[in-house]
Amino acid sequence: MRIVIDGYNLIRRIPELRTLDSQDLEAGRDRLALELSAYRAGKGHPITVVFDGAESIHLGGHSEKVRGVSVRYSPQGRSADSVIMEMCREGQADLIVSGDREIIDVAKSAGVTPVSPDLFWNKVQEEMYRRFKGEEPEDEGGGRRAKGAGRKAKGAGGRKLAKEQRKDRGRVDKL
Repeated sequence: MRIVIDGYNLIRRIPELRTLDSQDLEAGRDRLALELSAYRAGKGHPITVVFDGAESIHLGGHSEKVRGVSVRYSPQGRSADSVIMEMCREGQADLIVSGDREIIDVAKSAGVTPVSPDLFWNKVQEEMYRRFKGEEPEDEGGGRRAKGAGRKAKGAGGRKLAKEQRKDRGRVDKL
């Protein structure tokens, strides 16, 4: 599952990252890359973080790998939001992390699952805690099954969820 993250949108919603970011943009980006690297090591999902690079001459349009996480900076004249929306339209993402309404709408119309930064960050922290404790993943490798695993996905009123909703729920469950 390919995860694309709206970098500054996530950083500025997480208190500890927001504090670093307000002191030094690079420190905020580095800390995010460190946290995502640990998450990726446990889950194995390819992760791309997109930052606005249009204002920075030396970062605009640049891409790099940081601890196994792909980092992209939007080229001059383009926002990170437009790069993320293009990635959704071109099928380069399965799940996006952003609180931006326009990105969410484009993602949904392209069949990409949108996830709020808060929910995603909770999943990152859960994975870090699990790794710290040395626990096996619950849904992989013969580990315990998550509560409700194996049951049909149902919404309010006990009705079966629509196909798109089941797909989105499945992707979120894989986080």
